[in-house]
Amino acid sequence: MILDDKSVTQAVFHPRPEEYEYSPMGLPTLTPSDGAEIAGYLHECQSSDTLLIFFHGNGEIAADYDSFVSIYTDLGVSCWIIDYRGYGRSTGTPSFLAMFTDADAILADVPRLGAAINRKFGQIIVMGRSLGSASAIHLASTHPSSLAGLVLDSAYADGLALITRLGAPGISRKDAPNFKDNIDKIRQCQLPTLIIHGTDDWIIPITDARALFKDCPSESKRMLEVRGAGHNDLLLVGFSEYCRELKDYFVRLNV
Repeated sequence: MILDDKSVTQAVFHPRPEEYEYSPMGLPTLTPSDGAEIAGYLHECQSSDTLLIFFHGNGEIAADYDSFVSIYTDLGVSCWIIDYRGYGRSTGTPSFLAMFTDADAILADVPRLGAAINRKFGQIIVMGRSLGSASAIHLASTHPSSLAGLVLDSAYADGLALITRLGAPGISRKDAPNFKDNIDKIRQCQLPTLIIHGTDDWIIPITDARALFKDCPSESKRMLEVRGAGHNDLLLVGFSEYCRELKDYFVRLNV
């Protein structure tokens, strides 16, 4: 897979380990996946049987979300934040192919996770921020019967263009004829879908979000454009709108 060439992965993925003395707020988890261990943190909402699986951005780790994961748990969902290979406590080396393999493993691991804490999650929502949109859309397009919904935060549509903007050598569709991008996969998504994006995002432009929204065939889809927000200040600029839209979305799913 040409997207797993070193020149591409070094531009796209920016793994960093967890601080040695970090004291987690959530429950540490490890999921085996094709020779690696995929780490995460589960933040429980005891009053809900809905699980939100969250895939973060390329410069983040799961531990970074301790300070604001309550945004999701206060809205009535347990939140399982996942690290990619090489990030946080996860082993292995990050790559596009591994990212999708690991997403499949995480979804398949939900029953075991629930049993370990004497919980049964009645419905699962997948959410992806930035690079994490690839994992979330992948699951939404390949495992729709296992999921209740899809949420995208600052998601990309055209991964090949994003790779070039991040500084990797340009890759054309001719170079990767079998590669299914986010825009291709979203066309298979019938799940209730919420897309949130900043209008001043220059890393992943708002046109990507609009393209995803347009091509998503779901009969239940909404899009929030946060005026003046960029890629990394979406919550800061649009906190009230963000929370209100998420709350309405969860209500529609009977969370």
